[in-house]
Amino acid sequence: MAGDSRSTAPDWGRIDLNLFVPLNALLIERNVTKAAERIFVTQPAMSAALAKLRRVFDDPLLVRQGRELVLTSFAESLRQPVQQLLFSARDMLTSNQHFEPKVDNRSFTLVASDYTTAVLLVPLLPRLIAEAPGVRIKIEQPKDDYIDFVRSGRCDLLFWPSHFPTPELDRFPNTALFRDEFILVAAHDNTSFDHPLTDEELARTPCVRLASITSSDDSVEPIAPIEPVLPAVATVSTSTLALELVSRTSLVTTIQRQLFEQKRESLGLREVEIATTLPELTMTMFWHPRSVRSPAHRWLRTRVQEAAAALGA
Repeated sequence: MAGDSRSTAPDWGRIDLNLFVPLNALLIERNVTKAAERIFVTQPAMSAALAKLRRVFDDPLLVRQGRELVLTSFAESLRQPVQQLLFSARDMLTSNQHFEPKVDNRSFTLVASDYTTAVLLVPLLPRLIAEAPGVRIKIEQPKDDYIDFVRSGRCDLLFWPSHFPTPELDRFPNTALFRDEFILVAAHDNTSFDHPLTDEELARTPCVRLASITSSDDSVEPIAPIEPVLPAVATVSTSTLALELVSRTSLVTTIQRQLFEQKRESLGLREVEIATTLPELTMTMFWHPRSVRSPAHRWLRTRVQEAAAALGA
């Protein structure tokens, strides 16, 4: 009788359960190259895994739509079950195990802005590499679905400033890491600002603005506060780009002081005095509840907290 070939009971003894790891990466990334990078394998190896998975499920899983690959409806239905399966397997395998940094292998995905990466993670990475040579770190920029990255387990740690109201994100385990303050900066040779700027003057001062991020609940999260709102001449995606543009123009931007101190000499920047007060920033790391007891995850969180302590509480 004709029917869906997937309804035939599979021969479980012949199925390679290791395929669930590349399957999860493919379902998340929807791209063979990015999926390979996610789990640190070669593109040919990922292509071979996809071919095996297509035979196992008798479904193409990924199909071309224009210039992109999209999941088939069957592949979409696999996303949550596969993630749940891998979560459960990891919890079971690590529940009574210790993590030995010198010998164990583990990959972590961190979601952090270029600011957090520059001031916190770049100084930390050499220590992680020296202490745990088998650990692999992947750093991604925050995207519009940054909360879903934590909810779905697509990242191990999300670094996000807690001065933005994110009630859904606050439900996840989190730790405040360090504080910083926003300041107004301009090129060092920009002599237009010889006194503290009033709110009225700021409202007439062209600036570089950082692009906003839309959270999964559709609220817009600004990257940096512009209070009062300065007229934006340009909008860029990273703090580093904003500083580079400011260094070559008469524009200004608001930036975190620690990043400013790191870049001021190389880019030729100076702080601009203002009559108003910009809010402080508290950088916080968030993670999924399933990782609370993981020895490897606890090790990583501890190392991050130690690095943050050097930046100031």
